[in-house]
Amino acid sequence: MNGANSSGLSNCPKTPAPFPTNWIPVLEKLAFSPHKIDFVCIGAGFSGLTLAYRWKHEGANEFINRRISEKNHDVGGTWLENRYPGNACDVPAHIYTFTFEPNPDWTSFYASGREIWQYMKRTTEKYQLDERVRLNSRVTSAIWDDAAARWKIRVDQGGKIIETEAHILINGSGILNKWHWPDIKGLSSFRGKLVLSADWDESLDWEDKRPEASKIATYIRSPTWITFNFAAQLTSDGENFEYPENDKRLWRENLGEHSKLRRHFEHEFNKFFPSYLAEGAQQAEMNKLFRQTMEQRLNHNADLCAKLIPDFGIGCRRICPGDGYLEALQEKNVRIEFCSVEEITPTGIRSCQGHEEFDIVVCATGFDVSFVPPWEMIGKNGVSLREQWKDAPYAYFGICTPNMPNYFIYNGPNCPIAHGSLILVIEWFTD
Repeated sequence: MNGANSSGLSNCPKTPAPFPTNWIPVLEKLAFSPHKIDFVCIGAGFSGLTLAYRWKHEGANEFINRRISEKNHDVGGTWLENRYPGNACDVPAHIYTFTFEPNPDWTSFYASGREIWQYMKRTTEKYQLDERVRLNSRVTSAIWDDAAARWKIRVDQGGKIIETEAHILINGSGILNKWHWPDIKGLSSFRGKLVLSADWDESLDWEDKRPEASKIATYIRSPTWITFNFAAQLTSDGENFEYPENDKRLWRENLGEHSKLRRHFEHEFNKFFPSYLAEGAQQAEMNKLFRQTMEQRLNHNADLCAKLIPDFGIGCRRICPGDGYLEALQEKNVRIEFCSVEEITPTGIRSCQGHEEFDIVVCATGFDVSFVPPWEMIGKNGVSLREQWKDAPYAYFGICTPNMPNYFIYNGPNCPIAHGSLILVIEWFTD
């Protein structure tokens, strides 16, 4: 019979049965076939460079592909971007270093921002940490593809959009670099020099602006703890100082002595941590001491003390060591303005106290510290990280967050910032 076999059944192919709902697809490749895991890290500051060192000098490189996207023209992150006058670190320099590259030659107890960046650049070149870094590469979006189990990443390289993928996405972009101009009416209308502390204009010349700064007005929205320096007990008078050459020579020639010094600094610095514990005995003691110190530095001026000394505990906001700051606020040519800025005009600032003309307006308004990355971040089931964190950011040990598979964060929400040197925290996260 035409079209039938001897049993009388048709020879026509049958429609395959649909897969069951619990069907698990099988890759069309041999079991145990070697393949590499693709890693992408965003940012080449201390976090990205620490990861680069682990990858290059301590990692199993035969199993991974690794790339670092850096939006700037060079490595260094925060210490490349922040260039305002007097920029420095409030952590003792000898413990603000990579553990794999101690530096016996720090100029002073607290290092300047410029010297820290030079140290990072020198370390990068020594260990070739930038061999996988793509500069001038700003990530604009990272979207999770559940079917492929990969992050689909878009990168802007000078106007050219590059698309790449990764199994593992690491956010090493940091906290202190997402700045923006304050939202003040008329800001762009100012005809004098308008500068932002977080993106300092190094061409700014104020020497011919009203000689010797005939007047300086500082607009303060809310108080904060202005304290003595961190680990001040390790200095002779509580202030910064330069190391003599014979000390640096000793540490260069005797690495054991240098290591001993650094461990001592770490131990002393970490003693401060209990001061951050709410309602603890040490916090109460430090609250009292800080209040007394600020009152003394403000010459017990009742009005200034009432407006500049906080009523909240230590740790609710970052404490701010500031040599000479409170004293400078009391100079004859300085005025403190506590009412809000209503408008920037072409010639100055209008506040509730009236209008005043200025040659230079400096916006020292800080950074966006919401922990939400500046790029579009979409995880499983189309969940937006910005939307997920709109009320409050949260993360497991400051490293991972729900709905974002294979996404790891350096210094994320609830990370142990202020518990010792942040560089050690970064290395713990890396390990």
